[in-house]
Order: sequence, then C-alpha cells, then structure tokens
Amino acid sequence: MADVSKPTAEMTREERIAAAKARAEAKRAQAAGQIEEKTTEEVSTEEAAERFRKQKELHKTRQSRKEREAALLQRAVGVGPRAGVEKLPQAAPAKAEPLPINRREFLTYAWGGAMALTLLQGGVATLWFAYPRFKAGEFGGVFTLTSVPPVGEKPTENLKGKFWWSNTPDGVAALYKVCTHLGCLYEWKDQTHRFECPCHGSKFRQDGRNIQGPATRDLDQFVVTVEDQSGNVLDQTTEEHRYVLVQDGAVYKVDTGKKILGRPSDPNLRVEA
Repeated sequence: MADVSKPTAEMTREERIAAAKARAEAKRAQAAGQIEEKTTEEVSTEEAAERFRKQKELHKTRQSRKEREAALLQRAVGVGPRAGVEKLPQAAPAKAEPLPINRREFLTYAWGGAMALTLLQGGVATLWFAYPRFKAGEFGGVFTLTSVPPVGEKPTENLKGKFWWSNTPDGVAALYKVCTHLGCLYEWKDQTHRFECPCHGSKFRQDGRNIQGPATRDLDQFVVTVEDQSGNVLDQTTEEHRYVLVQDGAVYKVDTGKKILGRPSDPNLRVEA
C-alpha cells in the first residue's frame, strides 16, 4: 500500500498525486466501513426485536402452572377433559363382601334384642292394665233399666252407676251424683223436694237445674238411649235434647262412659228459688 501521509517538499509531483489518491481512497474505505458497521448494528437491533417478539408470543401461548398441573393429572389418571368425563357413565362401586359376625358382636346383638323384647312386653302390659275395660252394670259401662219412677216422685239412686234416675215433667234423665261446684256428693231432700249439696250449699231442682250457688251450672247427665224390645232406638239424650220420653215396654240404657256437661245456671231460676 502507498504511503498516505501528508506530502513533503522532497516528494515529486507524481508521488504527491499518488499520495492524494491514496488518502482519498482511504477516506472512502473508512466511510464504507462506518456504513457497514452501522448497517450491521441496525441488523442486530432488528434481530433482537424479532427474537423478543417471538419470546413474547411464546410466553402468551405457554400454559399456566395450574393448567400444566391439570394436564399432567389428566394424563396420569388416563381420563379426558372434564367435559368428556361428565358424559362418561359412572362406574358402579364394587360390592363389599360382608364380614362374618364375631362372638362379641353376636352377644351384643343378642343382649340388645333381649332388652328390646323386655321393654316391649312391659309397655304392652302397662297399656293393657291402664286401658279401661268397663263391663255392663259397672261405673263406666252401660246400665240397662226397665222401670221409671213416677213423674215428680223421689228419683231412684243407682249406687253402682253413680247417678240419680229422675223422672220429670220434661222427661227422664240420669243425673251424675257429683256436684258441679267442687265435686261433692249431693243428696235428695224430701222436705224441700230437691237436690242439695252438704259441702257448700248448692241446690238443684229434680231435673238437675241449678237454683242456688255457689255452683254456676246445672248437674251433669249421662247419655240415655231408649230402645224397644227388638233393639230399635226410639230416643236418645243429646246436648240439645236432655230428657227422653217415657214409653211403655221400652228399655232404657244409661251409658256412664258418656257424660253431657250441665248448662250454665239460669238467673231466672235462681230468682224464683
């Protein structure tokens, strides 16, 4: 390569021209190198940007940690996606073989069964004992009567049935022997021709109507059914129909298990008394 240093006085004209050309060539080469370096730098920057873009897209398409774990789990258990699993038929659980009962379990079951049987028998016996079993002719049962006292005469006292068999102008009635005040046993007084309570002085007419306190209602009555000789019902006492009519040859059945409560006292009867 020719010397490109500055020309000197000793150099000839040809040498100076050659040196100038050499310097110009060197400048062009230097300029070309700078351009090439710049182009290389720009190319490197573009490549880096492209690589960054590709990495970013790859990161977007990459599964998250939970998704990767779910995919690994599906591959491990050998099942498809959840949407497919829901459509698959459920497998029936395997039927467990029953274990044989050992001696301790057998004794426990036997003891429990014996206790249950004992309690059941005791409960049945208690209910059977407590259940009312009334017979005809006993209080709580039905009393059959074929005679009636004369109208207005002293009522007939039935001790077993705990009622007075009273025949009034309105009809016949079976009056419960317990006072409606505090439960005392009232009595029939021939002198006054009425029922009187010895405990607190309550007084009642022959038909059971209250005429003097402290009782606040009439005497209670039992249901009376009138039947003919063939058993046909001719008449019966109710809440509204408290006295049955006397009929020849009729049978009167007093049910002491069915009680009709006395009506509230009538103030007019109290005044008249």
